[in-house]
Amino acid sequence: MLSLMVQNAVSGMAIGLLYGLIGLGVVLFFQTTNLINFAHISSAMLGAYLCYTYSVLWKLPFAVAMIFAVVSAALYGLVLKRLVYAPLSKRKGGRLEFIIATLMLSVFLLNAVIVVWGGIPLPFPPVFGDPSNPIFLGDVAIQPHSLWVLTYVTLFVIALQLFFTKTMTGKSLRAVAQNPRAAQLMGINADKMLGLSFMLSTGVTGLAGVLLAPVYFVSLDLGSGIIGVKGFASAVMGGMKRPYQALLGGVLIGLAENFVVLFVSSTYRDVITFLFLIIFLVLRKQAEA
Repeated sequence: MLSLMVQNAVSGMAIGLLYGLIGLGVVLFFQTTNLINFAHISSAMLGAYLCYTYSVLWKLPFAVAMIFAVVSAALYGLVLKRLVYAPLSKRKGGRLEFIIATLMLSVFLLNAVIVVWGGIPLPFPPVFGDPSNPIFLGDVAIQPHSLWVLTYVTLFVIALQLFFTKTMTGKSLRAVAQNPRAAQLMGINADKMLGLSFMLSTGVTGLAGVLLAPVYFVSLDLGSGIIGVKGFASAVMGGMKRPYQALLGGVLIGLAENFVVLFVSSTYRDVITFLFLIIFLVLRKQAEA
């Protein structure tokens, strides 16, 4: 039983970090716009499908395909800013207009994916190891995918932290997120930083989609439904203002759902996310009261 608990803890942390990456993207977007992008999770779907296209159909090396997919997802964020956010902002559109616009964009992207790739889930290439051949550490069986996820996310978080703290662009982005007006008075191009924020948000989520594809396949599920809810829940549990706490929120969700499957039933795997979200919102509201 102890070995099973350790095994589920490792896989729960890995999948939870990917939920947290989606939540991190939500937070990065919210910090600079104070808005929720309901087409945000579509970036994960696009990242997975584009990585599949570059790697399997175009026969590019997987590392190159993954980089291209993340960059493509980031460019999608820039398109979102130019074609949706900027016109609405220019017309003084409010939150409701942005919510409706991004909801419609999400539906459009889902249907566009069906037209281009079809609605049938596609198998992701086994670049993260064969699931039938786990790595054994004593009695504990660990999936290679989990180790790759832990490695990729750790390296990404280190790189992101260095970007925010050691580069002028990263510091400027943090300044715009904290106080856009003051940042503009200091000579920072707020609009440029806003575009970078859109790109970071969708690029991060695109990376999460690539790493989630071996678990959920390259499918429409990556662009809608429970995965988006788990990412949003991770962001809410992180307070919507603290990007790295979104990762912690995702880990808590991943661990909880794995242990619910282990000790209760797989039927309640997704229910735990809603339970966590409700409990957290209630406790937070009581703390603010």
